[in-house]
Amino acid sequence: MIDPLTPEQFFEYVVYAGLALLLAVFVPVKLTAKFRRRRRARTCLTCRICGYRFLKSDPYAICPHCQARNRG
Repeated sequence: MIDPLTPEQFFEYVVYAGLALLLAVFVPVKLTAKFRRRRRARTCLTCRICGYRFLKSDPYAICPHCQARNRG
């Protein structure tokens, strides 16, 4: 027969379950964000003059917003 939980054990289990849930959500979200950031860095470029973000087309891309040359 299973002994009933004491209030201390119950709250201890609640804390451990909360930590496990936090890790189960936090780790995949951080990994996904890291992969998305790396992919965006390969395909997108931010203009050094106006800050406009656009897709890279060549190593010396021209900003479609201000026409500045940017190095990728």
